[in-house]
Amino acid sequence: MDKERAKKLKEELNESFTDEYIYNAGTLIHKFAEQFYNENNLKGKIYFNEDIFNYCLIDILVDLARLKHFHDISRVNYVKFIAYTASWILKRKPFQILEGCAEDYIYINERFVLTLLLQAGNCYDENVNYYAGDQKDLVKSIGQIYYHLKYRNTTPQTLELFLIGLENGRKMYAVN
Repeated sequence: MDKERAKKLKEELNESFTDEYIYNAGTLIHKFAEQFYNENNLKGKIYFNEDIFNYCLIDILVDLARLKHFHDISRVNYVKFIAYTASWILKRKPFQILEGCAEDYIYINERFVLTLLLQAGNCYDENVNYYAGDQKDLVKSIGQIYYHLKYRNTTPQTLELFLIGLENGRKMYAVN
């Protein structure tokens, strides 16, 4: 991106977001990606393309700015932020397979998005226990979500609805 276009884009984004918000949004997503990369031992198999990530972040923020303007709201909630982030990760695919790696990593961006969505839905909360009898169904449901991320068209709206449904389902079935 040339300097003039970058300057204009920054000015447009600053109409909706502070520099601090933009920095924090990028840092948050990057931390999630770095954690995923390390936890899945992806070194030597996958690399995280910073240029693609930067365009992804721009797309996320532009969409959120439009959303704020259209709905005349001052803040975007976390669910919308994660839904738009997940959607753009699926479109831009910042995780890239290194040459010669196995086919196991073809859907690495979808795996990252699945992890991101499950984290946002508090599915990794160690303080929540689920009925043991539901374990098999939960694993099946996660597999279905992963299938959807790989083979179906997703939009920020469908991902937002998923997160809302996940939160409501978690509330209904959580055991204290």
